[in-house]
Amino acid sequence: MERVSQDLEVLLAYEARRKALLDEKSALKRAESLEKIEGDKIGEQRGIEKIIKTMALGIIHKGIDNETISSLTGLSQEEINNLRHQ
Repeated sequence: MERVSQDLEVLLAYEARRKALLDEKSALKRAESLEKIEGDKIGEQRGIEKIIKTMALGIIHKGIDNETISSLTGLSQEEINNLRHQ
């Protein structure tokens, strides 16, 4: 530490390295935060899809046709047929 504080070139190199490490740490924290937000969005979307499919199953059990179910839920005919065969 004594050598670093006495040699301007070494001190500047030390400070540059220190700043780079802090920047890298900050970038990692930002990335982790963005990953969490993205994960939350994916989980929320999956939850919504599950609710829609559960509702569609209830409608299927009421004997409603695929076209009506599709217009109510936004599910494709193929998705509805798959639900019918579960």
